[in-house]
Amino acid sequence: MLWAAFCLAFFAFLRAGEFTCPSWASFDESGMLAVGDVAVDSHSNPSYLSVRLKRSKGDPFALGITLYVGRSFGKLCAVSAVLAYLAVRPRTPGPFFIFQDGNVLSRHRLVSELSTALRSIGLDPSHYKGHSFRIGAASAAARAGLNDLLIQTLGRWKSAAFQSYIRTSREQICSVAPRLLI
Repeated sequence: MLWAAFCLAFFAFLRAGEFTCPSWASFDESGMLAVGDVAVDSHSNPSYLSVRLKRSKGDPFALGITLYVGRSFGKLCAVSAVLAYLAVRPRTPGPFFIFQDGNVLSRHRLVSELSTALRSIGLDPSHYKGHSFRIGAASAAARAGLNDLLIQTLGRWKSAAFQSYIRTSREQICSVAPRLLI
C-alpha cells in the first residue's frame, strides 16, 4: 500500500492532503480520495490510471478534476504499484489507501512511514515531508526537460509558483561550465 501511495503521489504530483485521510471517523466520500475514484483504463493491458480528485487546494469550488497517470514500464510505475495494491486491498468501501489492519493512511502516518523508509536506505528523513513527492515530481520533470507549461499543468499550478518547487542539484549546476564553452 505504501509503495502504491508513494508512486501515485509522485507521478500524479499530489499534495499529501489529496490522498490521505485523518481517520475513518473523518472520512468524507464527497471530498476525499475513495476506492471508486481510482480506475485503470484496461485490466488486461493497462496503460494509465485515472484519479478523480473531488477537492483540492487549487479547486476552491470543489468542481473536481480527473488526473491521468500513464504507465512508465519501469521499476517505478504508479500503474503497476496501484494495481498490485488493489489486488490485496481489503474489499471495503471508504478511503482509497488503507492498511491491511484497516487503518487509514493519514498524513501523520505517511510522513512517519516515509521517514522510516528513508532511514532504511541511509537518507536523512529531516529533509523530506509529505510535500516532497510533489517537489520531487516537479524537479524530476524539469530534469527530464519537460517544458514549463506541461509541468504547471501536471502539478495543477495556476501560476509560476511551480518554479519554486524545482530543486536543482549540485551535479546539474556543475555540469553547466563545460557546456558554456560550446
